[in-house]
Amino acid sequence: MHVARIMANNGHSQKDIAEKLGVCDRMVRKYLKADFGTRPRKRRVSILEPFYAFIDELLEDDPFINLVPVYERLQRRGYTGGMTIVRDYARKVRKRITTKAVRRYETEPGLQAQVDWKECGRWNIEGELIKLYAFVMVLGYSRKPFVLFTTNMKLSTVLKAHLLAFAWYGAVPREILYDNMKTAWQYVSGQWMVNPGLLKLASACGFTPRRCRVRRPQTKGKVERFIGYLAHNFLPRVAGEQATTLADLNDAVAAWLIDIDERQIGGLRTSRRQRFAEEKPLMLPWVAEAAPDVRHTEDVVVSAEGMITWQTNRYSVPAELIGEIVALKIDTVSNEAAIEHEGAVIRSMKLHRPRSRRIDRREEDTRSLRERWRRENASKSDRAAGQPPEVETETFQRLRGTAVETRHPAAYDNITECSA
Repeated sequence: MHVARIMANNGHSQKDIAEKLGVCDRMVRKYLKADFGTRPRKRRVSILEPFYAFIDELLEDDPFINLVPVYERLQRRGYTGGMTIVRDYARKVRKRITTKAVRRYETEPGLQAQVDWKECGRWNIEGELIKLYAFVMVLGYSRKPFVLFTTNMKLSTVLKAHLLAFAWYGAVPREILYDNMKTAWQYVSGQWMVNPGLLKLASACGFTPRRCRVRRPQTKGKVERFIGYLAHNFLPRVAGEQATTLADLNDAVAAWLIDIDERQIGGLRTSRRQRFAEEKPLMLPWVAEAAPDVRHTEDVVVSAEGMITWQTNRYSVPAELIGEIVALKIDTVSNEAAIEHEGAVIRSMKLHRPRSRRIDRREEDTRSLRERWRRENASKSDRAAGQPPEVETETFQRLRGTAVETRHPAAYDNITECSA
């Protein structure tokens, strides 16, 4: 087309142009029309296009989500195309998401904290090799961290670690960012919901739980970077074959945290302590009395021996509770526990190691069990000798003063005939 127009501008006839280009005269006339080639081609609409926004939302949330359930959800929404189109479009969206430039931004003072776990491998805790975990919370603006070593990642442990972190800061951030850990988020009926236990804590303390995008570590990069610093700076200082305790580890890490608060933060030319002094007045107040009870609770039955059993270990309670259901409330961080019945604390104790088959019986519980045994066996011996127990004796005393009509046995025959 362009060659034909150039030749026409140079004075060539349509016949000459046709011979030169090897086309017919009619094609040359079409080439030389002013509007030829200017009309846009009709755009083809993909059968998947109405579902682009839905797919984009799923891939933004999780770029590497399995496409088979995505395809099934699209079919339920009315998509009638094949799987290949879905895969091709998802490949383009994934490339765009994963290669997107990450812009570093500063969190507002007092606004956000980030939470994550660090698995520390097996450690010699009080002479036993146990998996060790580190709960880590980092304030977004000041980068002030909190670390708690634990031997589990249960919900009650997570909640208690939050309370200890708030006490450490003396304040509460307005929102806390988590990844998809089950103790923070649950996937219910196609959408992410806050774990009810965490939601109760958030309501009591005033913060808002937020969820970061999966496999997008930059969204909570501050806590990710600090976990790396913890692994390469602190853990090698305390690692070794010698036995230690959780209390010693947490005391050591607390001293280390105080030390690094004085160090200058890279790129900011100020310390965590100085920035936290700016941040704390803008955080929510920490009121320890308003904190909910986050202990793990189990209902257990008191045995005939006046004992409850937990993780193969047995603990005594007063004998009057035999056969009753009591509540065992466990602090899964300190391993302290309390036994409660009808709202009253019956006993507080330190739990033994799981599966150690220990028997923890108190002397006062033993005395109460003996007294109950004597009382019950005395009642049985009285009944065997034909003597009513004290309660029955009082009943007999009341009955002695009651007039009783004496009847001939034939009277009962008459009653039987009447009823028949």
